[in-house]
Amino acid sequence: MEQYNPGQLLPQLIHVAEWKNKESFKHANERSPLWIIFIVVAGGFRFKIGKHQGTAGADDLLLCPPDTPFQREMLKPSTFLVANFNWYSPSGESVRSERQLTPDPTGKFMIQDIQRLASTHAHLLKAADLIDPFSRSRRNFLLQDLWQLFAWEWSCAQREKIGRQDDPLIRQAEKILRDNALKPFSMKALSGKFGLSAVQFTRRFKASFGMTPIDYLTAIRLNRVRTLLLETRLTLDEIAERCGYESGMYLSRIFSKKMSISPSQYRQGHRI
Repeated sequence: MEQYNPGQLLPQLIHVAEWKNKESFKHANERSPLWIIFIVVAGGFRFKIGKHQGTAGADDLLLCPPDTPFQREMLKPSTFLVANFNWYSPSGESVRSERQLTPDPTGKFMIQDIQRLASTHAHLLKAADLIDPFSRSRRNFLLQDLWQLFAWEWSCAQREKIGRQDDPLIRQAEKILRDNALKPFSMKALSGKFGLSAVQFTRRFKASFGMTPIDYLTAIRLNRVRTLLLETRLTLDEIAERCGYESGMYLSRIFSKKMSISPSQYRQGHRI
């Protein structure tokens, strides 16, 4: 069976729609003749797509091939975009199997560039009901771009993985960091616990995990911050307290720098 990379397959979007605060699925089990992609904005639900299963939440994507059982169970009211589409090879043949995708994003996959994902989601919605040739072409481009972006991030991760070191001491440190990420945390104390200077610890952590310990900690915290901004009415000071930051003002500065948008703008623009 011939495999295709993101630059070869041409998607043809058939239908796109967004569901807001949906409390349950009308059909707990679906088998569609088309490819299905979910872009989850908020909430959460369990899923099983063929051999792939798990829980989908904010910023997750789900891809289900044609004629594949898609089981789902809502855990809490969810907002998500659903797109149904076909995929065609360069010769015009319909591509219907996940085994033809390389790399294969079937099941749950993630886009690390969440700003790009949010932009793609917004543009898909803008062009959802337009039937002019440009809008149809734009929608198909946006679908292809999602797979292109996934493939790029996957490729970068594979290259980083090859060069990463297996460091048992740093694995222990990473677990402590991850388990305590949402509390006030001293990176200096953590490096000292293992007899390392801050520079030694940073160098060895980056060799094992592909990023500095500060960036790793910040990513964990901001993931939680985004969830609380979308799913609660907590003030920024209250969110800061729950995510290990000394104040809402400091959190706002970190969030704005990393996300290129303020917490209030993020909440206003994404809460449904």
